[in-house]
Amino acid sequence: MIVVKKQGQAAKKETLFEKIAEPTLYPMLKEMGNSHIAIEKFQKKRVKQALVVFVSLFMFGLFLSRWFYLLSFVGAFLIYKSKYKQIAGKYSTWKFQRHLQFSKFTRLLIPYLKQSRGQASLYSIFNKILMRTENEADQKSLYTLMSEMSNKPSDIQPFIDYAERSSGTDMSVLFMSTIFDFQQTTFDTKVIDELGRIASEELMTSIDEIIAFKLRRFAFFPTKIVMSSFVLVAGFAIGVLISNFSTMQF
Repeated sequence: MIVVKKQGQAAKKETLFEKIAEPTLYPMLKEMGNSHIAIEKFQKKRVKQALVVFVSLFMFGLFLSRWFYLLSFVGAFLIYKSKYKQIAGKYSTWKFQRHLQFSKFTRLLIPYLKQSRGQASLYSIFNKILMRTENEADQKSLYTLMSEMSNKPSDIQPFIDYAERSSGTDMSVLFMSTIFDFQQTTFDTKVIDELGRIASEELMTSIDEIIAFKLRRFAFFPTKIVMSSFVLVAGFAIGVLISNFSTMQF
């Protein structure tokens, strides 16, 4: 949604925590429905955790070995980045689920359109789908579309906004744009066939993504086992190195 600022209104200043965050962190969390306050709280906690690791390892460097000075920077960086990777993973899963929910919406809509043969209004069909929708977020999104349809019956933007909220793919925008054209025309049933084709392509895309998603979960399973063993061996080796550091000659 584009917000037109009043003349002379200053742009919202970024906080220090927002400046040091990755460019995609705040947009991802906002898209998933988090408030700016909640995002700031997460980012502050993330920075504090990294600082705790840094200070702890730095103190070990003062009393045990200078190797901990290096580990303090590496450890703090890894902790800080790991939190971002967790959010990126959750975002990918969230987008995947959104895409699936939109596919379900299309599979519900097409039979209603074919059954009515263009005689029923889109509003009444959406109302039937609304009663069959279980996800609360999807219910609110569809209800918003229905309200905007009533307020702006000749505007395509509510349909595009719904596609962006539901899936955000080019296919979803094309589908909802076609729905709008169907509503504005003389209810040509050929449009329903086109919608069915788009919905089938959307469903096949979802199936391919499900397969790829499940395969990714097991693709690196052997590697993870080997790496886990390597971490234990590396940790033991570092411990031996530190314990004998004082006797080593350089």
